[in-house]
Amino acid sequence: MEDFFYRHNHATIIRAQGEDAEDYLQSQWSIDIRKLGKGSVRFGLRLNLKGKILAGAYIARLKEEEFLLISENKPDLNMVEMLEENIVADEVEFFDETPKWDLLSLQINKPNASLGTLGTPKITEGHFTQEEEGLLFLDERMQSEHLLALLQRDSTTIKSISEKMEEIFSTHYDIMRINEHKFSIPKEIGADDLPQEAGMERIAIDFDKGCYLGQEVMARLHAMGKVQRQVMAIRWEKNISPPSLPVGILFENKTVGHIKSLVMDKNSCIGVAKIHLKAKEKLIESGLETENQGMGRIFSL
Repeated sequence: MEDFFYRHNHATIIRAQGEDAEDYLQSQWSIDIRKLGKGSVRFGLRLNLKGKILAGAYIARLKEEEFLLISENKPDLNMVEMLEENIVADEVEFFDETPKWDLLSLQINKPNASLGTLGTPKITEGHFTQEEEGLLFLDERMQSEHLLALLQRDSTTIKSISEKMEEIFSTHYDIMRINEHKFSIPKEIGADDLPQEAGMERIAIDFDKGCYLGQEVMARLHAMGKVQRQVMAIRWEKNISPPSLPVGILFENKTVGHIKSLVMDKNSCIGVAKIHLKAKEKLIESGLETENQGMGRIFSL
């Protein structure tokens, strides 16, 4: 496919600033904020005390005491309220700037050759380029090379992208990201899920940093434990419309998991499911039945 873009219509953008912004974010998020230099960006998680996922966001350091938190979706909880709930005497403020911005995913076949259209030099992993109208950086959660562009709403850059690139919509984008095992927060991984159940610990947890919310659970799992369930990309095969979700998954006549999302892909559906590890081998080899007779079978992608 030619170069294209996708508009994240439910993105949430929060500005954090103040002399304690770094220290406070360090205590709340799963990544080592102190290692983010000016111009750096990295994906991290906000966990609860049980280590379950409440929100995920790219954190970009603009200045020594100023950050942008860039989330592709709205968390179940109000983001600013969640960020402020543990402030005691910290000099930090959070501002919801969502209405000011558009967040786009870009697929450019030859990024470094094509980015001249955006007036942007080469993009390097872990860093953003800052233009007058926004930021541009690599989406580290995608296996192939995708970019995220945070741009001022109605900017000339957005108009230029719209004129020169094809816009895709949610079904196409969901198929692409699920195939690359990029799961949506909080729709597909959220407050019932540990990062390790979705493989998120590989990119979004720093096990050698100091204390943060959920740190004790993360350290315990890292040192001596393992999870019993896994969030997986699946294909659901049945020539009928997708069922209402969630749908249970059966193994030896017992419910061992649930399908969390499905999207039509030609004559079948792909989606995301969470299953017990004892059923994973069967899912990979020959598929598993879904609850209710005639619902069909699911297979691992």
